[in-house]
Amino acid sequence: MKISLDVRKGDMQKALSSIKAHKQVPFAMKEAMNSWLFQTNKHLKSAIDNHLQGGAENFTKSGLRVEKVPNKRYLYGNLHASLQAKKNYLDRYYLKNIIQGGTVIPPTPKRKKLMQPIEGRVKVNAKGNLTKGKFATLRNQNKRYFYGIPKGREGENYRGLWERHKDGSIKMIIALGKEKRPTPQLFPAADISLRRFRRFPIHFARAYKKAVTSSMKRRQG
Repeated sequence: MKISLDVRKGDMQKALSSIKAHKQVPFAMKEAMNSWLFQTNKHLKSAIDNHLQGGAENFTKSGLRVEKVPNKRYLYGNLHASLQAKKNYLDRYYLKNIIQGGTVIPPTPKRKKLMQPIEGRVKVNAKGNLTKGKFATLRNQNKRYFYGIPKGREGENYRGLWERHKDGSIKMIIALGKEKRPTPQLFPAADISLRRFRRFPIHFARAYKKAVTSSMKRRQG
């Protein structure tokens, strides 16, 4: 910053005011960063519905978090995904796959196989998932359904829940033969956030104006 000074009292006062105003920059930056972080996080929680079938569960959205900037002397904050919430394991691990792509694994350590409904063969909810207890309910209907690998077929690809039909044929309705599977990125959260960074100057301008105005009122008061 360069300031052209004049020995006249009026110019000196302007210079001093300018210096004092710039002292508000760290505080304004802290306020602007937090404003941008929270507004962008709110946008992400809304935008994710457009990328997932049926929208995102509230539990999924609650994993999108903000680490706010604590003070003007430590200007660091971030947007991040919390992968653990209610359990002693990463019960929101799938959120990493949604944001980055990766490998789908069973949702709990006790479950060794993935449970994948076959499209069009079993009823799922609006998000494409089995409703809670659906597998157990169907498996208990022994006359119509059975679990395992049918006779005459070999390999874990044939492990699942099968439905018997009146004509003697069988069809797999839920696959349970895989321990993991690859998945593409579904929600480009980082790219969306980066595009919204173009709005940061607006946040800073508002925060700076508010900080300077507040400082001037304190001095005058």
